[in-house]
Formats: sequence, C-alpha cells, structure tokens
Amino acid sequence: MSYKKIYEGLSDRAKMLLSREEGGDMDFKRSVSSFKSDDIVAFANSASGGTLMLGVDEVIDERGRQVGKIVGCKIDDEAKMTILNRANACIPNIDIEVFVENDGDIPFYRVEIPSGKNKPYCTSGGTYKIRDDGQNKTLDPTSLLELFLQQESNTFIERFQGATSQLDNILKVTHNLVHHQRKDIEDELKKLKKNILSISNDAKETGDISKNAHYFSEENFKLLQELKNEINHLKEQLNQNK
Repeated sequence: MSYKKIYEGLSDRAKMLLSREEGGDMDFKRSVSSFKSDDIVAFANSASGGTLMLGVDEVIDERGRQVGKIVGCKIDDEAKMTILNRANACIPNIDIEVFVENDGDIPFYRVEIPSGKNKPYCTSGGTYKIRDDGQNKTLDPTSLLELFLQQESNTFIERFQGATSQLDNILKVTHNLVHHQRKDIEDELKKLKKNILSISNDAKETGDISKNAHYFSEENFKLLQELKNEINHLKEQLNQNK
C-alpha cells in the first residue's frame, strides 16, 4: 500500500466519482471499518479494477440518482493500519494506492485498486469474489476456472511477446553486426587491391630499371673492350718503332 497524495480539497477524480452511482468500478463505504478484504479482492479480480470511497455514504440526489455524500472518517494510524491489513489479508497481496481527500474540514479516503496481474485473488478465508454489475459476487468453480485460464493465457501471451521481442532485438543486433563486418571486409579488400596494384607498378618500374641497367652495362663493357684494344695496339706500335 502507498499513500500517493493528501489533497487539501477535492481532486478532479474524486469530484467525478462522487457525482456517479456505484457501479462495476466504484463503491461507497460509510466508514473504514465497513469495508472488507472481499471488496479489494472483487475489484482486483475484475478486468478494470476499481475505487473504494471510504467515508462516503450513498444518497439519492434531486434527480433520483444514487450519488456519494461525504460524511468523513478518521485519518489516523489506526485507520491506515486497517486499510493496510485488508490489503495484506488478500492472497496474493494486492498493491493498492490510498489518497486522502478533503471536503472543507471533512476528510475521507479514496482507495484505488488496480486489476491484478496475479489473478485469481482470494481472502485469507479462501473466498473468491469479483465485481460485477455493481456488486461483489462469489466466483463459482466454473467462473474461477475461466478466470484462472484467462490469466494463464495472458501470462503466456506476455511471455511469448517478450520472447519474440527479445529475438527481434537479437536479430537486429546480429544484422547490424554482419552489416558492419561486411563493410569492414569490403574496405580491407579495397585496401589490399590498392596495395597489390601499387606493388605491381613498382615491380614493373623496377624491371624497366634493371633492363636499362643491363643494357648500359653491356655498352660500357664494349667501350672498355675497345679502349683496351686501342691501348694494346698502341703498345705494339711503340715496340715496333724501337
């Protein structure tokens, strides 16, 4: 249970509820002691939950409608503990929200009871009830089974949706990872192709240089050989002149 807010006056929701008749989602209780765990269980087992107005009596307005009249109740630790014990007496426990409203100097409680996620709920005495047509009705075995199966079906659907959502996220992550890895591989292949082309061009240039160097070496050898022959020829002429 949690105390969400203490209003100095009336909240818009309280005004709206006070102007309505009791129904499937709202009930008036004259005092804190007049509501039981059955009331909490009945709303928690319903599809939409509901609201209990504690310290509000039911009266007939000028148009003949049954509306709420604020009579007030004590706002103290004992009252709070009573409300808390009613919620804790439910099986499983039901998380309710309690608001303190004030009409001038007359305070009362507005208790919000959500539709439970762990249906079906029962009282500590094992009584299963549900809010229907403005009344708390006991769940017969067939209705109780239907409620249980519906809850199990909803739980399965939620888990299935959660699993498929998780699978979708894994697939998205995997797709993004493969996409980035593919891009990285393509970039590396482009770099490798560029490097191979550069090496090929360098090798071609090196081959041309080597070929030219070989050519020039042969020419120089021929020149040296001719120069050597000239020198030998001059030596022979000198020897003859002696």
